[in-house]
Parts: sequence; structure tokens; C-alpha cells
Amino acid sequence: MINAYVTLGLSLVMAFAIFLSMPIVFYRKLTTRQMLFLNAGAIGILVFLLMDIYGDVAAVFGNNTILNPYLIIFMAGFVLMYLFFVTPKSSRDPEENPKRTSTLAAIGIGFQNLTEGLLFGSAGAAGLVSIYVLSITAFTLQNFTEGFPIAAPLMGMKRKVEKRFMAGAFLIGGLPTVMGTVIGLVFFSNYFLVFFDGLASAAILYVVFVLFHVNINRGAREAKDQKEKSNYIWLTYLGILVGFVIAYILNYAIAY
Repeated sequence: MINAYVTLGLSLVMAFAIFLSMPIVFYRKLTTRQMLFLNAGAIGILVFLLMDIYGDVAAVFGNNTILNPYLIIFMAGFVLMYLFFVTPKSSRDPEENPKRTSTLAAIGIGFQNLTEGLLFGSAGAAGLVSIYVLSITAFTLQNFTEGFPIAAPLMGMKRKVEKRFMAGAFLIGGLPTVMGTVIGLVFFSNYFLVFFDGLASAAILYVVFVLFHVNINRGAREAKDQKEKSNYIWLTYLGILVGFVIAYILNYAIAY
């Protein structure tokens, strides 16, 4: 019982670590260059999360993936989430509706955090106390970086971002960590894991494409000449690389 309370307490810390990156949304003095770089960094973090998800499901798939039931369930989750995003073109325009893009990023990250919570909860139920120190550092830092992709679509908005909306988006992204932990304490299934990973990967992949599209278009629009446009493009690629490397270091360097 003590292990359960400790596990739930730590999952709350990890879940609400995502709020540490919230203040950047309300900073109104970002230059175009800074905005594009932070946006690109968010893309890099999302790309890392996709690879992290693949690492989780690859261990479950094993070597035989042809008609593998886990693969079928993973793809079912992926397709279901993709179909959820198929809406009229106007509502998909990220420049017209950045709040929707932010919400979709939160949903994808939320499903990914749900699977992490499942693993954390099952470890707590098994009495693996030694994993707590690793989790409270690696998972907390990861959740901190996951706030940037949620905030990125809203950076540069001319109108003020509502604090209530941002709090809701960050809760969507972070709270599933606790929900997954509660489930994992009493029940664990690899079928659940791969299904939610399928949902998460579809949502995150969608947001990666949207944010990249926004960054390239915004850079082209703000550039004064062709040289500056080219610089913004390279800045985007650099930001993606930096975001990916930071996410890698915070997750794997600490773990090992």
C-alpha cells in the first residue's frame, strides 16, 4: 500500500512538470528568429517522442511482425486517431486555428504519457522501488520538454492567449500520466500499451507535419529577402536537431 501511495505521488510530480514550460507562451517579446527556433525545437522533441514510442512497441512486437496481433492493434489505434483528424480543410489550417493544433499536440502527448504511466504503475505494483529515482528524474524532465510542443503553435499569436485554455491543454498532456499509473497499479496489458501508443504516434506525427508547415511558411512570410528566407529554413532544421538532442540527453543520458 505504501508503494502505491509513493507511486501515485511521484506520478503527480511527473504529470505537473509539464506546466514548467507554460510561461513561454505568455512571453510576448520573441523575435521571429527566436520564435522559429523554439517552434523547430518543439518539432525535434516530438520526433524524439515518436522514436521513443517505436522503442516501446518494438520490444512488444518481437521479430515476427507479420500478422502480429500487437502490430494489428497498434495500427488500429494509429488509423483511428488519423481518421479523428480528418476534418474540413478550414479547421485544419494551423495558421487560422493554432489552438486546435495545440490541443492535438496535447492529445498526442497525453496518450504517450498514458503509456508511460502504465509502465510506471506496473513497476510500482511489482515493488520495483529502485526505478523511482530514475523515473522521477528522467520522466519529470521529459514531461517538462513535452510542454514546448503544446505551447509552440500559440507563440507569436497577436491576441492574448487565455490562461484557462493553456491550463486545460497542459492538463490534457500531463494528467494521463497519473491515469496510466492508477491503471498500471491494478492492471497491465501489452495490448493496452500498443493501442495507446498507436493513438499517440498518429497524433504526434500529424502535429510534426503541421508545425513544420507553419515554420516554413512563417519564415517565408517574415523574410525580407531570399537570403533571409534561406537562413530561416536552415534555422528550422537546426532547431529540430537541437530539440531532438536535448530530448535524447534528458531521457537516455540520465537513464544510463
